Amino acid sequence: MFASAATSYNLSNDFSNISNPNGAWSFLQGATLLTSQIPLNNGNPLYPAATSGYFGSGPDLWTNTPDVIKAAVNGSSAGETNADFLAGDVIVHSPNSGDPLFIVWTAPTAGNIDFTSDIWYSHSVVSRSNDVSVSLGGSSLGSATISNSSYGDRSTPWHLSGNNLAVIAGDALVFAFSKSGGQSFGSLDGIGVDISFVSAVPEPETYAMLLAGLGLLGFCMRNKKQAA
Repeated sequence: MFASAATSYNLSNDFSNISNPNGAWSFLQGATLLTSQIPLNNGNPLYPAATSGYFGSGPDLWTNTPDVIKAAVNGSSAGETNADFLAGDVIVHSPNSGDPLFIVWTAPTAGNIDFTSDIWYSHSVVSRSNDVSVSLGGSSLGSATISNSSYGDRSTPWHLSGNNLAVIAGDALVFAFSKSGGQSFGSLDGIGVDISFVSAVPEPETYAMLLAGLGLLGFCMRNKKQAA
């Protein structure tokens, strides 16, 4: 058998409000995994989007950042607009201070992957910006500043993709979010990620079966020659 053949991953579809890591996905600030939260209902307009649960450093949407949320409602029902996000979108709030927020996909096995990602500003009620970078296996794939004026809503995202990228088990595709220099606070960005294995390295038992098959083929051919 071939490892991870025809396996696909989608950040929104795979999202769990409880488990971190969840399969190949994990959410961290620096080296620390974010924990599952139920938001305090303390007047933050984003509350309706997070009522199903989310990941963060604490339950206060006013003060505890970073956050990773799969929106439960459209932006227009959570203090933003529908151009900012729709129900089912994953939105993140970069840290107000400290280490960056990391959205991480870790390759479960070796092979080649295609990926596509879209990242956009989803905080139109304020004018802030985040610096976002993407890497695979420690090598940079790209970076951008996400703000009201650049990649300013979900219809005009920063699109980044890669095709037939080789990975080994444990390689990490990392999306890093930090508030831009000069900003007092982080801000909300939307993010969509799709990953598919397009080829895979055979598992060890596959090699054994292949070698056994070749050996049997050789044996049969020798017998055929001797009989001729």
